[in-house]
Parts: sequence; C-alpha cells; structure tokens
Amino acid sequence: MGWRSKKDNAGRSGDQIENVLGRSLVVHGDLKAEGAFRIDGTVEGSVESKGAVFIGEAGIVRGDVRGRDLVIAGAVTGNVVCSGHLEIVATGRVEGDIDAQSVRIETGGVFRGTSRMGTDKEAAATRLSSVG
Repeated sequence: MGWRSKKDNAGRSGDQIENVLGRSLVVHGDLKAEGAFRIDGTVEGSVESKGAVFIGEAGIVRGDVRGRDLVIAGAVTGNVVCSGHLEIVATGRVEGDIDAQSVRIETGGVFRGTSRMGTDKEAAATRLSSVG
C-alpha cells in the first residue's frame, strides 16, 4: 500500500480507511464521517467518526477528536473521546483530556491532561463501593 507503511498502525483497528486528508491539506472546520479517517494534514476543528481515526506523523488536529479506535502518531490539541482503544505512538502528542476504554502510550509519546478509562457503569460501581 503506497500511502501506508508497515510501521504505521492504521490497520490495527480493522477498519478500512475511507477518508484520507493529505499532508498539504488544511481544513478550517469540523469533520464528521461514518467511516474511518486518516489525517496527515492539518485540521482546525473537531474530527468525529463512528469508525477508527488514524492521525499520521505529519497530522495535526487543533480540536476535539472522537472515534471508536484511535491511533495518534501526530499532534492533537484538544480532548480525545474513544469508545474503544486509544494508542499514542512514540511520535504522538496529545494535549487535552482523554476518555477511552483502554489506552496505550509508547515510550516517547506525550500526553498532557487528565484521563478517564472504562465505562460509566464501572465508574458508578467504583464510587458506590468506595462510599460504603
């Protein structure tokens, strides 16, 4: 595949990438799609997908990112909400809060913010058990 190398993690979620934003593209506004995204350009706004979102090494998002599974190899300045697995690879950077079922940060990856993992049901059960 010409636009995705083996070291890229875009294929981990199993979603076929339908929407690709190239390195030279700059978008001012929000993006929303049913299918998976790969972002190698710059987005000045939020990104939302019911599928996976892969932000390549050259990708920059200045806004919130929401998706099922997320791999961040570029930079996100905003909150990240992930209904599945979030991975910040060695070249990735997130400055904002994250909410995900599971999180993996490779050595070299940067995360500045607060994190919340698991479901609301798990959080409610934990609060109830700690009260008694």
